[in-house]
Amino acid sequence: MKIVKKKAQNSEFEALLKLKGISKKEFSSYSGIAYNTAAGWKKKGEVPIYALTILKQMPSNKKTVTAQELIDADMPRAVLWNNQSDKKVPVDIFIVATLQKAYNDFVIDKLAEYFGKESVLSALLLHKERVSNTLAMQVAKHLQELPKAS
Repeated sequence: MKIVKKKAQNSEFEALLKLKGISKKEFSSYSGIAYNTAAGWKKKGEVPIYALTILKQMPSNKKTVTAQELIDADMPRAVLWNNQSDKKVPVDIFIVATLQKAYNDFVIDKLAEYFGKESVLSALLLHKERVSNTLAMQVAKHLQELPKAS
């Protein structure tokens, strides 16, 4: 029997907000969850798992990213193309270059969690001349199979 977690730690939620460059107001607007409810999770120390799922699928507001930010979000250093952990790189370039170096389900999941599915797909479309059709199709197929927030 699989145990389903119903709550997540607020610290995980807060860290992901910060990593993605999203405010609680922006999250509330995107998710339809009242701001006061989202703000109240800090006091409780817990967040409903559905809220964390929505946040993971929400596109990032960041225009640039560093390798260290993704390492902090549990992306293995070995799959990142950029070895300069503090160098700021445009998000679309970072996504495409990382997928070109190592694309497996875990990497795709982490990129989608951090940047949002739409951002990953947009990066592939924006740089379609640099990406093989096989890579684009496999990433798109995997992203379609990911569960949707409801």
